[in-house]
This record gives sequence, C-alpha cells and structure tokens, in this order.
Amino acid sequence: MEIPKFLTERYRNWKNNTFEEYKEIYITASRNLQKPIAVIITCCDSRILENTIFDGKIGDYFIHRNIANIIPSINDKQENIQTLSAIEYGLKVLKIPNLIILGHSNCGGIEYYHKKIKENKKVNNFEYIDKWVSCLSKIYSKIPGDLSEDQKLTFFEQENIKQSIRNLREYEFINKLINENKLNIIGLWYQINSGLIKFLDNNNSFTNLD
Repeated sequence: MEIPKFLTERYRNWKNNTFEEYKEIYITASRNLQKPIAVIITCCDSRILENTIFDGKIGDYFIHRNIANIIPSINDKQENIQTLSAIEYGLKVLKIPNLIILGHSNCGGIEYYHKKIKENKKVNNFEYIDKWVSCLSKIYSKIPGDLSEDQKLTFFEQENIKQSIRNLREYEFINKLINENKLNIIGLWYQINSGLIKFLDNNNSFTNLD
C-alpha cells in the first residue's frame, strides 16, 4: 500500500513546525488523563472544522462525527451504536459537563434524505447510508410546505438538531445528568459561507451566537 505524497508532506510540516512549537503541551497531555470541556457531535462533512471554529487546544474537545450529526432515538440506537458509545464514554468516564450538537448548512446527508423522500424513489444504491438517514423520518413531515427549497433544507437541518436533543432525553443516564445539572446540552447550527453560528435558545428557536 502506497502512502500518498500529500500525506507525508503535510505530516512532516506538522511534525517539524506545529508539533515542535507545542511539544511540551503534547508531552504533558500524554502523561495526564484527558479532561475535555465539551463533547461535540458533528457531521462527517470535511468543511466543518470544529477545533478551528471554537479555537480548540489539545485536549479541549471530545469529538464524534457521523453523517448529518444525528443522535438516534432509543428505538433506533442499534443503527449506530458508535455514536452512543462515544457519548457514553464522554459522559460516564470522562464526566464532560457539556454536550454540543453541531449541525450545519449545505448538509449532504440532509439534502440526500430530503430528495429521496420528495422524489419517492431510491436516489442511489446506498445500502448503509439509506439505513442511517432513515433516522430522519420523524422530522421530514414537520417541514412547512410554504418554504423555498433552500429554506426547507435549513429548516430540516435545524429541526434535526432539535430532534437529536429530544432523543438524548430518551436515554436514562443522559436524562439523569441533565436533571442533576451535571450536563449542559447545546444545539448549534453553523452556516458555512458566512461563518455565522446560531444557538438553540430557551424558546426552542435558533438565535445568532454573536
């Protein structure tokens, strides 16, 4: 198996520059247990750089990615036990006090499922993706019919974040932590082309973070 040139070049650049600059921090981190300040559940999308967006330092964030940043319902938990195991480890073992669901604009997973249901046909031969995005079925029916296509996708993306937060409440160990004020759940939606972030406020509406 051949190692791509871009991989070796970028690794050498990181090792000789970034790593050397923060070498002592890396050494310290290797000697101590990690203590992240937040779990971040976000999308696999390569345009989402959560550590850059939130100025992450080594050890700040415990990150898990999946297509469309979905938290499955307890009824669908077998669809992706990896997401739930990441959350369980972050909350039970690392005792992280904040859990962020970071959704975003132009989400391919959301757009794919929207198109698939709208056209009522199999869009592509995606065995595993189709099974995973089926977790979005509850939300699709909530999309208002009087919105433009772009508005519908934004609504879908944001409603997915709300539904994922509702799904978290279905898990007893998560609900217990929330009720004991040991866990803060944060819903965020990131707009790629503007850098804007909206947060889910106490009125269950998305409000500009800044």
